[in-house]
Amino acid sequence: MKKKRGDITISVVVPYYNAEQTLNSCLEAIEAQTVKPSEVILVDNKSEDSSFKIVKNHLSKERKLYKICWEEKKGPSSARNRGFKESKGDVIVFTDGDCIADTRWIERISEKFEDPDVNAVAGKIMGIKGKSLFDKFHSLFTLKSPEKIVKVKEFTLVKGGFPAANLALRKDVLDAIGGFDESFQFFGEDYDLCARIYASGFQIIYLPDAIVYHKHRNNLKATWKQSFGFGTGHPKLLKKHFKRLTIIDFPKFQFLTQKLPLRLWFDFAGADKKLLLLIILSIIWQPATFLIPLYLIFLFFKICSYLQRNGLNARFTEKWQLIFLLFFKSVALTLGRIRGSIQNCVFCI
Repeated sequence: MKKKRGDITISVVVPYYNAEQTLNSCLEAIEAQTVKPSEVILVDNKSEDSSFKIVKNHLSKERKLYKICWEEKKGPSSARNRGFKESKGDVIVFTDGDCIADTRWIERISEKFEDPDVNAVAGKIMGIKGKSLFDKFHSLFTLKSPEKIVKVKEFTLVKGGFPAANLALRKDVLDAIGGFDESFQFFGEDYDLCARIYASGFQIIYLPDAIVYHKHRNNLKATWKQSFGFGTGHPKLLKKHFKRLTIIDFPKFQFLTQKLPLRLWFDFAGADKKLLLLIILSIIWQPATFLIPLYLIFLFFKICSYLQRNGLNARFTEKWQLIFLLFFKSVALTLGRIRGSIQNCVFCI
């Protein structure tokens, strides 16, 4: 029996691990929603900081809203699975302890699920605009999303994946596909879930006005770990979901086919690959050396354009530091893909 308009119940699942820096803001944003969820399931994934003290403070204020549980198995897949299994809502909305939701986040999502034909919704993720170099970098180059509503029916590795930090599904759909694959312990589990949603005959509607703001990694080590981890996940996704798929990415051009008997993704569009090709070309033909500083100057003006478009300011030295971080992230992603390719016997670089 189809539920009437306004009868849909929403459960929000928030896994967290050592989130003392952001968890209070995350929960305050959920409490301030224009449409409150029926329940919020907090999943502590063996935190060792003061996260639980923050949770207890919110439990004392909103005891009927929150339910807390603990997941011993490390990783967001296990934590999210625990959360959705504990939930009672018709729709399960996932976010993370380092995310701050827009006040109309639940309202936008719940409106969409009033249509009984809608089974999954992905919202927009934006970086929190801070003053630090890393905040500016991740605002420009991490989790960039479309600006229009899109209905997606297919996963192609380069398209169709949405982060679980802002993803909502009907609970019966989650039950049908078995939740998150816990073999994807830390990276790629959300894109794998999206691929299985499509494979089961469902589609995902992307809503740009259902927004959460994400506090990105704020140091070199964490940025490297995240990018390297994403890289290791790509070959695993390629192996699991495709018997054959060839992707060759060039700047502003992409070749993609499933006709060739290969599982291969060669990304020439990465900043590190472009610089490496220019270095190789300059070794082979020395006059080409002048292309390297030209490429760096091109990146400098591209960074300037991105900053202006996103309403951000950066000093002259910061702009060059942003270029360094772009190469840094690209190298980490490539090395992660190489490791994942060796582990999964595919070619992804």
